[in-house]
Amino acid sequence: MSLGPLRTLAALVAAVLAGFSVPGLAGRVQAGDPQASLILRVTPTGAAGTGRKDRFADLPQALARVAALRRQGEGRAIVVELEPGTHRITAPVRIGPEHSGTEGAPLILRGAADGSSRLVGSVPLPSAPLPPDLRERLPAVAREAVRAYRLPDALRREPAFRAPRLLRETHPRITEIFDSVGALRPAQWPNIGTSGPDAAWARIATAAPEGLDFTLRDAPPLPDLARERELWAAGFWRWDWLLETLPVARVDHRHRFELEVPPYEGIREGARMRLVHALAALDEAGEWWRDRDSGLLLAWPSPGATELEASLAETLIRAEGARHLRIERLRLERARGDLIVARGGEDIEIRASELSWAAGRAVVFEDVVRGGLSGSAIHDIGASAVRLVGGDRATLRPGSLFVRDTRFSRFSRLSWTQSSAIELDGVGAEASGNLISDAVGYAVYLRGNDHVFRRNEVARLIHGLSDTGAIYAGRDFTARGSIIEDNYVHDIRTVPGMEVKGVYLDDMASGFTIRRNLFVDVQQPVFIGGGSDNTVTRNVFVASSPMVALDARGLTWMKSSLDEADSEFRAAFAAMPLDSPPWRLRFPKLAEALSDHPGVARNNQIIDNVTIGGDLVTLSERAEAGRQIILFNTRLDGPAPPSGDLAALARLVAGRGVALGLDPPAMRRDDLPPSPFTDARP
Repeated sequence: MSLGPLRTLAALVAAVLAGFSVPGLAGRVQAGDPQASLILRVTPTGAAGTGRKDRFADLPQALARVAALRRQGEGRAIVVELEPGTHRITAPVRIGPEHSGTEGAPLILRGAADGSSRLVGSVPLPSAPLPPDLRERLPAVAREAVRAYRLPDALRREPAFRAPRLLRETHPRITEIFDSVGALRPAQWPNIGTSGPDAAWARIATAAPEGLDFTLRDAPPLPDLARERELWAAGFWRWDWLLETLPVARVDHRHRFELEVPPYEGIREGARMRLVHALAALDEAGEWWRDRDSGLLLAWPSPGATELEASLAETLIRAEGARHLRIERLRLERARGDLIVARGGEDIEIRASELSWAAGRAVVFEDVVRGGLSGSAIHDIGASAVRLVGGDRATLRPGSLFVRDTRFSRFSRLSWTQSSAIELDGVGAEASGNLISDAVGYAVYLRGNDHVFRRNEVARLIHGLSDTGAIYAGRDFTARGSIIEDNYVHDIRTVPGMEVKGVYLDDMASGFTIRRNLFVDVQQPVFIGGGSDNTVTRNVFVASSPMVALDARGLTWMKSSLDEADSEFRAAFAAMPLDSPPWRLRFPKLAEALSDHPGVARNNQIIDNVTIGGDLVTLSERAEAGRQIILFNTRLDGPAPPSGDLAALARLVAGRGVALGLDPPAMRRDDLPPSPFTDARP
């Protein structure tokens, strides 16, 4: 594999940090040249010296000047430069058509060269006296460490500190509190443990049939919950792939709990749960609790971090119909929802930036033509990190959206399940050259058609979950044509008694190509859940077994979803014009698929793969080998090279005469250029 794109990225970052735009990305404009561009500067919040016509007190004022200049016919590139320091906003900054540039002269929103320009949506919290009655309700260990702060009126008026987290919800509305280390968490029971993922959970002993009442078993002693009026419970109530956080209606003297709304498909005995936002559980650093009546926040800050902030802005930047926009070398932090949302417009790129500590997502692109994210660092995001939706599925017109050469870590920190680093929807999006690691969520969720997931490193995800995958797609038989190639997927395992996958083509996902990937220490590397027309070829599997698992669930437990006229599966099928010329040309047999035994898993091509120390192909749930094409797959006996020794793996594969076109050492993404941000977390 060539490292040329990564070297190009290094040159890009160096050029951006030197204060210049890059040819082809900024319309061949040298933004540092006063003759080629107009520069407007924005001072940090509270700074003086904004009397000059090119220096503004905040970003909205600078953008108002941009719009006025465009109305007057200004055709040069305009650079809005945020000076070093913190720039606070409490409402979204809007960028629209009136601010837009042209292909040769874009609008550039830029931070300082040293990465010190922060655009944040939080406000400092003033300290307040700790009322004696609240102090008395604290655990004894916390009474000297907990401090009181006054919340802004907007947060005090919230009826609850968060909204329920339900199945398929993008992300809940939630209040977040920060100290200098990061986000604090609402006080919880049991406390986060150090002895494994089960240490922070209690277990359900009994549950009512209607899914509202439950009791606990084998739990640490409960705190006194008699006076808790805003108590919540987070749990994997029925399935270990779905975490829902719901309000508690009441707790009786025997510690029987009643939820206000039932979880998805009820509660099972033995399920994991925890209590959230209990004053009686505020017993360690990093926790908080709010009193809605008084508007006070009680918090135990991290050691040495006594100043707190609360996120207030729902979104930081909202681009609506903007064109030819660049956002670069900025740090964007602390939104109650998404950090950047772009809807409509064209040619929008975020690059060499750091995005962190959002309760929702980092970046959302919807119906943008050409654009995306590159060379950035994204971490500590509450839900999915990047959502790209573009193109037109009815005509299979690509949207040409992308996320490239970007580091992702600790996303899905609030919405553990149904969240991913990257979500690709619509048609023709690309995710390439990214490092995605160390989070509970997926690496990528593929929806729609003709996407590419290429040259990414995917590691240490979805631990503590079950029946899920690092690379995930499913429940839409028409979502075909996507390619998963040249990726390095490793260390994807969960706790004993649960199972996870590397690539999970769930619930009839069909028409995917999985080629030239390297799987190392992945519990179930490729799993085809009832789908057809998938190609798995020229991959290497190390300590990852079985290599490919295939079932025919459309003939067993999922059969009703295929037969019922109002099922989700048939609704997705009916939503696409499968008889139209674009679909007939691209997928000629798809229009007749429902009338040709759709539950049969067929024509999956598993060809020319190598597994080291594992099994080849396993079939279950009435899947038949005779309906697939399974050829030229090789099993090499161990021992496998030590974990992470990709050079040894390359020698082993080459020494056995297996030529798959892989260069394992070049698949690792530690050769990404360093972040331009001096304190970006790894």
